[in-house]
Amino acid sequence: MPPVAKRAPVKIIGVAGLMCLDAALIAYGWMEAADVASIDGPIADGDWTPPPFDAPTPTSGQSAEPARDDPVLARPIFFATRRPFEPPPAPVAAKPPPPPLADPGLVVDGVILAGGARKAHVRRPPDVDGHWHEAGQVIDGWTIAEIDAAGIVLEQAGRRLAIGLYPTDSRAFKVERLPSRPAKLR
Repeated sequence: MPPVAKRAPVKIIGVAGLMCLDAALIAYGWMEAADVASIDGPIADGDWTPPPFDAPTPTSGQSAEPARDDPVLARPIFFATRRPFEPPPAPVAAKPPPPPLADPGLVVDGVILAGGARKAHVRRPPDVDGHWHEAGQVIDGWTIAEIDAAGIVLEQAGRRLAIGLYPTDSRAFKVERLPSRPAKLR
C-alpha cells in the first residue's frame, strides 16, 4: 500500500477530472438549448398550441367507441364482482299505511270469566243499558276476537282494536248534572 502522501495527488486529480467532465456536460446542454431556440417554425413563431389530450382520432377502419365485446371492458378490474356497473334499482314506492281504525265508540262495562264462559257487557257511551256478548259475535261490523280480564279485542278486515275494561278516554264516561233544586227552608 502506498503512503498517504503519494495517494493524495491521485484523489485531487480524480476530483478535478470529474469537475471538468461536469463543466463540459453543462456547456453542451447550454449549446443544445440555444440551438433549439434558433429553429424556425411554429414553436419559434409563438403560434404553437399543445395537442388535444382527448382520445386519439380514429384512423380509417377504426371506430372511436371501444368494441362492446372487448373482454377487458366486459370484466372491469376495479369491481370486486368483475361485473359491469349496474345502477341501483329505483326505490319502490312503499304502500301507504292502512287508514287508522275507525273507533266503533264502544265501552266495556264488565267482564265475566266463569267456568268456560267468557262474556263482556258492551254499550255505546250515550246509552245507559248495554248487552252481554260472547267471543265471535259481531257488533257494527267488528267481530269480538278475544275476551279477557282486561277487556275485549275487536277485529275487522285483519285489523285489531283493543278496548279496555277501564278506559282512559274521558268520552266513555258521560256525566250529566241534574238541575239544582233550591234548598228547602225549614
